[in-house]
Amino acid sequence: MPILNFKEIPQANVSDGNQDMFEQFARDFFLMLGFEIETGPDRGQDGGRDLIIIEKRTGIAGVSAIKWLVSCKHKAHSGRSVTDNDEQDVIDRLTAHNCNGFIGFYSSVPSAPLARKLEAYKNRYEILIFDNERIEQSLLVGEDGRFLCRRYFPNSFYIWETTAFRPTVLLSQYEPLRCKKCGRDLLEEEVINNEQGIVVFVEKYNKDNYDTEEIVDIYWTCKGECDREIEKSYLSKGFNTKWEDISDIAIPVKYLQWNLAVLNRLEEGMDNYSSQAYDNLKHFIIRVSQLVLKEQNDKQRERFKMLQEIPEYF
Repeated sequence: MPILNFKEIPQANVSDGNQDMFEQFARDFFLMLGFEIETGPDRGQDGGRDLIIIEKRTGIAGVSAIKWLVSCKHKAHSGRSVTDNDEQDVIDRLTAHNCNGFIGFYSSVPSAPLARKLEAYKNRYEILIFDNERIEQSLLVGEDGRFLCRRYFPNSFYIWETTAFRPTVLLSQYEPLRCKKCGRDLLEEEVINNEQGIVVFVEKYNKDNYDTEEIVDIYWTCKGECDREIEKSYLSKGFNTKWEDISDIAIPVKYLQWNLAVLNRLEEGMDNYSSQAYDNLKHFIIRVSQLVLKEQNDKQRERFKMLQEIPEYF
């Protein structure tokens, strides 16, 4: 089911001052993908082109430039497909603008006759179609695309952003939090939504006053049988356990509150962690952060990479 509502972008055939927004969106979209804009949106006779963009390709022989003619068709409001009558004289337009390829940028889909016509041109020109689904997929994979979503699709994107379940890739790749007994990923949507995973603190306590002397281990597991199997081994050694739902800790405000509580108890000397427990605590915090923190954009990634290269003694 579509996530972004392209009707949030005003119609192109209504002169209300916003009729160029779909072409402006196309410009920003292709900038995000790494294209250079040679000719941007403007009003008046455009000679059958909305944008002309440049793609730089690096190969063994060096860098080559591919010049694309972009044709924007915003038919989301009518719900109709883009027809071959909407895209007339494609070859003539490519020739007139000295372009190597054609990109159809559509808020709906191309009709079958148009798709066949463009397919026939592939033996002479490069042809790409960005329909609403492909545009959406390109936007939602990274923070730069989501930035455009917030600008051009504020309402539908807000609904998706606040309700969709998707771990953020903060590290080089997504890192699961696997149950210590069965190996299931406790950050899966089903586990979080059904509150099936817990994090358990194993404590050594003073038998005279029952105060915690040391947190000897931390583990994460499925509720029920997995937890009982692991807990049984610790209880047999005289340790005590306490637990919290991982789904609760994954709530952003609760995550912040929980981490601050851990820090406060350490600073006040209330908790003492074994080396193993402390390593597991850091492991847990990092993994759960993938459900809480926002994804980094390219600028932030480059800045972080640069900071990592600076020696700590500076």
